[in-house]
Amino acid sequence: LSWMRYLERGRSFMVDLMQGQLRSTLSCATCGHRSRRFEPFLYVSLPVSWEMGSVADALHEYLAEEKLSGGDQWYCERCKRKVDACKKIDIWELPPVLVLQLKRFEYDA
Repeated sequence: LSWMRYLERGRSFMVDLMQGQLRSTLSCATCGHRSRRFEPFLYVSLPVSWEMGSVADALHEYLAEEKLSGGDQWYCERCKRKVDACKKIDIWELPPVLVLQLKRFEYDA
């Protein structure tokens, strides 16, 4: 329902053609509490490395579950403190035209 309301406010030919929706899920490693957020996107920015043989490999890397710990800990509403957590991004609504940006540059300090 909120997705439909969002689309009604920002409706245009380009939005209809290229906009999708991501679902971001954060899960507490201590109590199992989950937080879900939905975000619109016009393109997906994929990290690319020399080890990857295809765009599908880059997409799998982008959608892989990420462990949050140390300085990246997440504040759990149920535990009332920062905890280790898992973050997972899913493509929830796929647009008719999917635009992929391939991030092929790495910065080494």
